[in-house]
Amino acid sequence: MRLIEHDGKALLASAGIAIPRGLLIEASEQPQASPWPAAMVKAQLLAGGRGKRGLVARAEAADLAATIGRMTAALAPSAPPLLVEEALSVEAEYYMALRIDDVRQCVSLLLLAQGGIEVENAAAEVQTLPIDPRRGLFAQDVLPVAKAAGIPARQQGAVARFASDLHRLFVRADATLIEINPLGLVTGRGLVALDAKVVLDDAAASRHPGRSALRSAAIERAGSPPREGEAASQGFTFVELTGQVALLTGGAGLGMSILDLLGDAGLHAANFVDAPGGGGAEGFIRRGRMVFDLAAENPAVKAIGMYQTLGASSLGGTVKGLLTLLDQYPPPKPLVVGFAAAGAAEREMTMAQAAQLVAERGYVAVTELDDFVDALRRTVEGS
Repeated sequence: MRLIEHDGKALLASAGIAIPRGLLIEASEQPQASPWPAAMVKAQLLAGGRGKRGLVARAEAADLAATIGRMTAALAPSAPPLLVEEALSVEAEYYMALRIDDVRQCVSLLLLAQGGIEVENAAAEVQTLPIDPRRGLFAQDVLPVAKAAGIPARQQGAVARFASDLHRLFVRADATLIEINPLGLVTGRGLVALDAKVVLDDAAASRHPGRSALRSAAIERAGSPPREGEAASQGFTFVELTGQVALLTGGAGLGMSILDLLGDAGLHAANFVDAPGGGGAEGFIRRGRMVFDLAAENPAVKAIGMYQTLGASSLGGTVKGLLTLLDQYPPPKPLVVGFAAAGAAEREMTMAQAAQLVAERGYVAVTELDDFVDALRRTVEGS
């Protein structure tokens, strides 16, 4: 889950990290008077690039109401909340981030002495420090990186301590990204997180039950297609795409692989679906109905593909759920079904028997992944 800046900064403040004083106001509200001589007004969106879109603006006290009015008009009709913060006297701006490094399979610290909206133009100068998850990050580990990044010598210690504190929060919060840009050196206050981009790991949501009540979660739900929001409320992921094949697969890895195989065959998926932990027979039927509904409503969809792999789980139980779904809710487009089962899964029913039962219902059934993709290709081309 991506956090709006206000929620991200609240998370930073909970760890004792300095942030500007500020208040969150609704688009329909206007403060009676600015509590500071000058303020920064920031639209609270989940998308990036606000500065380049004019959705971050400095306002003197006398101009605050007018600035809020202009920004609210520019954001209509979505009307997200606005964060109004004290404008601080900044001596220098740095860039700092912690992110999951997929190549190194660890968290990495990114650091640069020049922060701000043009930081991507200096990407080649960003210094990176992979962090050993068994050891964590200590201030002394950051000092050589801070020097290499161009941080002035008198600020290297403070930056190193800030990075160490941020890493502890990163781990505790189950984050996948915390980006502070800019990290400001503020007159009289030291280092302050002037902006914060925070992304939290959805797979760890059970350890943080209060996050569903955050304003960020409400904004995310409001901006999601209705079907995706319904899936999230039922505990699985459903992402609508723009292809010709509606898919129901077992497992995210398998689903992504099939998306790639379809692409190699000149096809594209109309959706991606994943249910952590499987979800049982009832969950399978709910997901199947959602895929069928998408296929019925989307004229671009020419075929439906369902592919299941089973290790120790019973193939017989899976087929029973599939046949129940097909009997209760016939697919609105041509259907291709595929199975791949280990020996332990065939204790009640073999793959050949499963394919025969599906074929008796009048649907194409295969037991090889290549045949599955080929059958979908022929179905789409013949539609």
